[in-house]
Amino acid sequence: ETACETADFLNGLGQRVGVLKVRLYRPFDSQRVGEALPQTTKAIAVLDRTKEPGSGGEPLYLDCVNALYESSLRPKIVGGRYGLSSKEFTPAMVKAIFDNLADPAPKDRFTIGIRDDLSGTSLDFDPSFSVEHDDVFRAIFYGLGSDGTVGANKDSIKIIGENTSNHVQAY
Repeated sequence: ETACETADFLNGLGQRVGVLKVRLYRPFDSQRVGEALPQTTKAIAVLDRTKEPGSGGEPLYLDCVNALYESSLRPKIVGGRYGLSSKEFTPAMVKAIFDNLADPAPKDRFTIGIRDDLSGTSLDFDPSFSVEHDDVFRAIFYGLGSDGTVGANKDSIKIIGENTSNHVQAY
């Protein structure tokens, strides 16, 4: 199994951006991380889903800083936390992170998705930003549990998916 996988693409502004997904965290393979990033890498945001109060950074961030120090790459690197308080990670938040990286002095050790008014580390984002087409329809089905509504909602979603041209996703 590979330790990490990469994907790159052009964002809506014609800038080349990418994602490095660490698939195997321990033992951390610093060499593979350094090799997976192109030499043209200018800035990196390392996202962790944990908050380590009192530390110099979150675990993955610290390991990535070390990996890049050992490689020949010297990009700007910042760390951030996402998904705290079980907040969903949205495209609007991803855009805010890329916008932060494009800033000449990006915010380091930021949080995204929550309002961290105690330490002031939150990145602002536009919750109305969307990458979905205008013809996408979203619906929320509520199930209370133990009264049959969860099963009924599951059946409703299956009917929509199997008997219409719509694609469905439920969780």
